[in-house]
Amino acid sequence: GQLGIFQNGYWGHPAMKLPPEVNLLAVAHYLQALEVQRKANMAVAILGSKTPNIQNLAVGGVANAINLDSPAALNMEKLYQVKTLLDEVATFVQQVYVPDVCAIGALYADWTRYGAGVTNYLAVPDLPLDTKATKFSLPGGTIMNGDLATAKPIQTFQDAYFRENVTESIARSWYQGDWQKHPYAEETVPAYAPWDENGKYSWVKAPRFDGKPMQVGPLAQMLVGYAQGHPRIKFWVDKALETVSGIAKAKVGPAALHSTIGRHAARAVRCAVLSEEAQHHWKLLVENIGKGDTKVFNPPTFPKGEVRGFGFHEAPRGVLSHWAVIEDGKIKNYQAVVPSTWNAGPRDGKGQMGPYEASLVGNPVADPERPLEALRTVHSFDPCLACAIHTVDEEGREVARVRVGV
Repeated sequence: GQLGIFQNGYWGHPAMKLPPEVNLLAVAHYLQALEVQRKANMAVAILGSKTPNIQNLAVGGVANAINLDSPAALNMEKLYQVKTLLDEVATFVQQVYVPDVCAIGALYADWTRYGAGVTNYLAVPDLPLDTKATKFSLPGGTIMNGDLATAKPIQTFQDAYFRENVTESIARSWYQGDWQKHPYAEETVPAYAPWDENGKYSWVKAPRFDGKPMQVGPLAQMLVGYAQGHPRIKFWVDKALETVSGIAKAKVGPAALHSTIGRHAARAVRCAVLSEEAQHHWKLLVENIGKGDTKVFNPPTFPKGEVRGFGFHEAPRGVLSHWAVIEDGKIKNYQAVVPSTWNAGPRDGKGQMGPYEASLVGNPVADPERPLEALRTVHSFDPCLACAIHTVDEEGREVARVRVGV
């Protein structure tokens, strides 16, 4: 009778079927995870940032200096403190988080049949290994119609395959107009109207890649890496599938990942992959410093005339890209195409559903008054709509706008 933070979580719902001992184990590990998360945040803080904001970055480099002789800068003592924290986090992820997700996934094996939705996947290369961003620790690319054989790589920041194929539609979104444009040509002019199932019904735009809806996130990144034979990704995906197969006493292959439960599995697998990559990149950083490379800043130059550029990154929820048009050193147009926009976006002008909507089609619902199953599927994307917030009054007029001066 004292369920605390879980008291409003549909307790006793017929779709909940974990045995008490597994529930107890999961809650115990959840509480441990809070302490592990604190250690991860400590590592971030030592490096000059604050989760989730990357406050140590500046145009041209990073804001925290490297000086092995200064207690106020990043030195070897602080670097080894980071390593200790990273090692502790990696141990928990690999020995607790991944096995827990595999065990719970095996007990909900029927959910590998639900929630696939859009099976076009998009990931970008991440964790660059050189200053020109031509080599990366993690691969990027696309997969179409859930077929791993269709994997097509995205290799560098200069890759035209990514640069030329991203567009956004506002056919069903509360913005002025009805268009599908490349980010360089976009505008964001709020125009709220009453919710209309057959018209505009969302603040989220509808991103498309080569005209198609794409799923982004840990599942996309792990499948793209698996299809391209990335050794670290392949090891952890295969290990997870073998663990699930052993618990479920049935062979479970990569096809099961196209599902609600598959997204949770992929998030855990990605966490394991990143825990190892963090240790690897720590080693690379220390080796660079050992060679005398302590430079943290390159003065930026701003050419005359118009310049267009973009950057991408695999954020926790998937592909994040920023697109800028700069004229004579000043921003002329700026658009961000963020992970949850790819997944949460509404239908486009052709009626194509985004991943959230498509993933709900065919889901079972045991109790329509308590649609736990719908929440499960949407929650498997780890939704966040902070980038789709606009403040307007009841007449649809903009109430506030935040402007940043440079």
